[in-house]
Parts: sequence; C-alpha cells; structure tokens
Amino acid sequence: MSLFVLGLVLIIRLVREYLVLGLGGLNYIGNILMVVGWGIGYVLGELDHLFYAYACNPQELSCQRVRREIEKKDWKNAWGILKETAGERTRLPVHNVLTGLIVAVVGIWTITSSGSLLASGVVLGLGTRLLFTFWQEKDYAKWYWIFARQFTLREHNLIKWVWAALLLVSVIGLVR
Repeated sequence: MSLFVLGLVLIIRLVREYLVLGLGGLNYIGNILMVVGWGIGYVLGELDHLFYAYACNPQELSCQRVRREIEKKDWKNAWGILKETAGERTRLPVHNVLTGLIVAVVGIWTITSSGSLLASGVVLGLGTRLLFTFWQEKDYAKWYWIFARQFTLREHNLIKWVWAALLLVSVIGLVR
C-alpha cells in the first residue's frame, strides 16, 4: 500500500511538472531523491525490529536467534526470523502512536519548509509505513504501550483518522 501512495505521488508530481514546465522542466533528480528517501523511510520502519532485538529486549529467545544468525552472517535467515516473529514484539520504540504522530507532524514541517525532496521522501516513507501498519494491526493496544492508560476503540479510531489526515496534508504538500 505504501508503494501505491509513492506511485500516486510520483505520477501526480510528474504530470504537474509536465503540464506546468513541459518535458524539459521535469525535475528528474528531485523525483529520484524523493523515491530514494521514501525507500530509506520505509526501511527505517523495518529496522525497528532489529533495534528491538539488539537493544530493547536482547534476552528474548527470538532476539537471541536473530543475533546468532547475524553473527553467522546469515542475513536472509535473520530477516526471516524477524518477519516470522514480528507479532511477538509488542513494545517497539518506533511502532507506537506517539512516534507515528510526531513523524506525521514533522513530515508536514519538512515538506513545507525544508525544500529537500530526499528529507520529504524519508518522512513520508516512514509515515506511510507506520500508518498502514497501524491500520492493519488487529491488536491496536500494542501501539499504545508508551502511555500509562488503556485507549478505547473510539479514541483509537479518532487517532487513526487524525493521523491519516496529517499524512494526507503531507502528500498534498508534496504534490503541489
């Protein structure tokens, strides 16, 4: 789904540039930097699991297995273990509502004021990755571990839509 959003943003940017500036005015380098940034942001969302295995809960059995595979330089198997046991990790430092909302707000600020398509791509790639993972999560309470209280389904739905609206503002800012 994140790739769909990237494709949509890229197509709108290219069409807009072509209509306004013509074929010679297309910002090829800027659009490539945006795609590279998006990839970096997407990967940052995935590296959260690796960070958890090394720093947050290294005594957990699946984390020990991942570290052992990395020591043997078997990256593919380590990544497979991380993906297979992703549901076991409930207190990820980046996969939480607070981080997601902060990334969304920083995304708006970056897109509207920095002028860097690489940075814009990074925050938008990370933001879409986190938002779509958040929307797909069956046990939404895992995303609220950073708070000292339980969130109701109504509060969860409100946060979900606010986060989506913030991301939409970022996307609109990037294609304008």
